[in-house]
Formats: sequence, C-alpha cells, structure tokens
Amino acid sequence: MKRFAFAAAAVATLAFGGAANAATNLVLNGSFEEAPLGFAWTYSGSGADVPAHQAVIIPYNSTAAYPGGAFGEPIPPDNSSSPSPDAVGDNAAYFVADNSTETLSQMVWLDPGIYTIGFSVYVPLNGFNNSGDASFTATVAGQAFTTFNVDGSTPQQWVHYGSIANITVGDWYETSFTYKSGAAPAGDFLVDRVYIVAGNAIPEPGTWALMILGFGGAGAALRRSRRLGVATA
Repeated sequence: MKRFAFAAAAVATLAFGGAANAATNLVLNGSFEEAPLGFAWTYSGSGADVPAHQAVIIPYNSTAAYPGGAFGEPIPPDNSSSPSPDAVGDNAAYFVADNSTETLSQMVWLDPGIYTIGFSVYVPLNGFNNSGDASFTATVAGQAFTTFNVDGSTPQQWVHYGSIANITVGDWYETSFTYKSGAAPAGDFLVDRVYIVAGNAIPEPGTWALMILGFGGAGAALRRSRRLGVATA
C-alpha cells in the first residue's frame, strides 16, 4: 500500500502560512465555494458509475446521502495547516464513483517566477473501509505530485500537500486531480483549498529561528517536514 508522498523540494507549511495568506490565489474557485463543480473547473469522467455518482461539491458536516453529502458521514472543515489564501469556507469537492476515472482540471496562466502551490485531501472512513481501493493523482501549476491510494492513507484527517514551483516560461499550466477507482464499493476522496500564489514564502534561516522561539510549537511541526510536497495535518 502506498503512503502519501512527493518527489520535490522541502516546504514547511506552518512557517510560510502567514505570508501566503496575504497573497492572491491564482486558482479560481480553489475552495469550491461556487457551485456547480464546473465553475472555473473542467470535469471529465467515464466508467461504470459515471454519471450516477460522479464528482460533486458537498457541504461540510452534512449527514445527507449522496449527492448532498458523503453518504451520511459528516466531513469536518479543512483544519490542516494549509497556507492557502482562501478561507476554509463551507464546501469541498467529493470523488466517489466506483469502477470509474474522473478528472477535474483548470488551466492557469503563470509568468516566470517562483510560486507556492498546494491543496488539501481527506479520506472518509466509510470509503476507507470499502473493499475496493482508489487512487488520487494531483498536478498543481504543472508540477506532478505522486499518486497515493485510499488504502495507504489515514482516514478522517485533512492533510495538506505543498511545494514550490519554479516557472521559467510564461504559459498556461495545468492544475488537475484524477481519481481512479476499483471494484465497488471503492474508496473515496475529498479535495479542498487548491492554491497557487506568487512568490517563495519560505523564510530565511534567521527567520526560522525567530519563528521557533516566538511560536514554541512550530519547532515540532518543522521537524516533521518532509521532501516536496510535504504533507501536514
């Protein structure tokens, strides 16, 4: 079973959260507060369970059945240490179709420069307990993140994934999420707070020291940082 992982530069999301929150999210509807799902995003899907259970936007804490909720399981708001400039809001995008492949994508124009990028993911317990596995592949600002699986995840926990993208050529860059599910009943995912913000918000070494002294608990969080696209709860 695969664990959540990435393959690029290290990022400490807790440390650069304040700076990123002052920026503008270049991803439109990155927190999925505007419905339907196709608002600013392009959806494509195929398989045995599409369109019967295709991806939808659901509200947090809903105990409704699909498509108004996660089959009765209330999903808590994203509480991960995400530096997204978007507020947590009320909604998230939900992928649940069995024996199907679905992709949600958006093209964003980026000028040459450094960008802070990321998103949050949640695996519901009912999906985690299903016999069929499912995979989730993310690309943000053209940067591919490693595919991860429901079976290798920790259920009922929002996890933030972030990185730094070095854009050398001004162009349209894709941000996309692809869900591939196995036999019914398959696992499911939620994604929220997708962001691209201009600038490298990682502090200099001297700033790290000041932040650790000033915020105490930040030291423990920084020691848990990992390589590219560090995952933080």
